[in-house]
Amino acid sequence: MSVDACFVGMTASQPNKAKAEWGEEKDAASEEQRLMERAAKKLIEEDAAEARKKKDEEYKARINEEWQMELKRRRYEARIKENDRKTLEKRKKEWEANFKKMTTEGASKREREHQRFTERVKEEASKMRKREEEEEEERKEKKGKGPCSTQ
Repeated sequence: MSVDACFVGMTASQPNKAKAEWGEEKDAASEEQRLMERAAKKLIEEDAAEARKKKDEEYKARINEEWQMELKRRRYEARIKENDRKTLEKRKKEWEANFKKMTTEGASKREREHQRFTERVKEEASKMRKREEEEEEERKEKKGKGPCSTQ
């Protein structure tokens, strides 16, 4: 055998062996790459799901807090409304009591004034009667003592 034939024979068998190893390495590297890509995709999806879950929880917490604030505001407004109603009711009762008192006082004042007036009228009538009686007495006395007297 010649050196060239040996060399050619070797060269022909070696590249095939090297090709097979390189193909296996390529397959192993591509398999590793696929595993890395799948793992990365899985982690990205898990991170995204966790981020969505956290965002949803924050949203729910914020909505719940806003709802609690709304309920608190409604209770506050209801208390104010109730206090206003009670104050108005109290003022109405006070006004009615004052009106009744003033009406009663006015009526009793008018009654007292009427009684005073009636007493004054009675006194004046009494004085007038007394004067009339005195005048009548004087006329009777004058009739009896006068020059034209028939007695």
